[in-house]
Amino acid sequence: MGATRCAVVWITFSLVTMGTAATIRFESFASTQGLRLVGDAAVSGGKVLRLTPAQPNRSGAVWSLEKQPVGFGFDTTFQFRLTQQGGLGRGADGFAFVLQNSGPEALGGRGSAGGFAVADPTFHPKEMGIPWSIAVFFDTYQNSEEGDPSANYVAFRTHGRPGEMRWPAERLAFTPRLRVQLKDRKPHTARILFQPPVLSVFLDGSTTPVLEGVVDLSIVVDPESRAWVGFTASTGGGYENHDILDWTFARPDVSSTMSVVSSQITFLMSACLPERNLCTPESAVVEQMGAGYHVILPANLEWGASIPTRPDQRVLVTNARGIACWDLKARGTSGCSGPSGSTLPAGAGFLAADAAAGALIMKTREGHTWFSLNGHSGTGFKENEGFYEFDLEIK
Repeated sequence: MGATRCAVVWITFSLVTMGTAATIRFESFASTQGLRLVGDAAVSGGKVLRLTPAQPNRSGAVWSLEKQPVGFGFDTTFQFRLTQQGGLGRGADGFAFVLQNSGPEALGGRGSAGGFAVADPTFHPKEMGIPWSIAVFFDTYQNSEEGDPSANYVAFRTHGRPGEMRWPAERLAFTPRLRVQLKDRKPHTARILFQPPVLSVFLDGSTTPVLEGVVDLSIVVDPESRAWVGFTASTGGGYENHDILDWTFARPDVSSTMSVVSSQITFLMSACLPERNLCTPESAVVEQMGAGYHVILPANLEWGASIPTRPDQRVLVTNARGIACWDLKARGTSGCSGPSGSTLPAGAGFLAADAAAGALIMKTREGHTWFSLNGHSGTGFKENEGFYEFDLEIK
């Protein structure tokens, strides 16, 4: 029986460099030029942005009038203060930093909806949420019917297409209880950092995030990877002043091996596997395009896509993009990457030990060229998230 020849090749792509763009800076809100205030949001005391007053059943939002570049990373910091708590739970319901692609007039429901989500149909049956949105929600009231872990926690929550919006909003990640007391009437500083695909939240100058997780921004960005950014808040049977004291938003000057898939992707996002933070297609897609191919490769399929090739043909990968994670417990590029992979060879236990972890790799065997994410071989491969999309030229 003859030996089968199998060549494994990894593919390297150039870095994506992000420029600096400190596009929003408010040391106070004596002027709100460049912002749109919606609902109950107003300036209080001449310099404080009050998303809702301490009154029952209110909701408010504020948005940047211009979309901001978010898809390739951002860094935003703001001070907030929650005061004059009353009603149910000694203050409710919380506020959120929100990314959305619905428009600068967007506003969600009252009560537990936080001003961004669909309202509890028992109390506010006709209040819809903000579609195409992802929220970092600072929740100050424990709604047992929604499964809230406490009255003092942070969560990443999301709403997709309008027809898919449900109550309660999906939690992508959350921290059960914070050491910082959100509604102690004192000013607190929050920093939210997005280094694709990892979103991190820091409080009061901490160097360790209180919450971080993998987040797919593809549903909230336009073809230029931009979205409206801002804040929402709401009250219900409990209430408090939700105040923002200052705010900066910047696109940090860093480099990344990530090549983020924008909303121009050809893959239908509705065909993603359930219960995954990154859209992971149900199956690979290989479409012939002239003399070449267009491929969508799910990260959880080991050698999950192939094309027929002859021994005298050479396969060239072009236009590769996407984000995939092979280790969701690792931080940033230690467990997630774009098609070029991480900066170091993967080592033992990966499909290609001498290639970068997470890289798009290929092998030729028995008349076919196969493609895969360079992840840990074995049964754990199916837990990977995300996908790569690329074109193939046959030489």
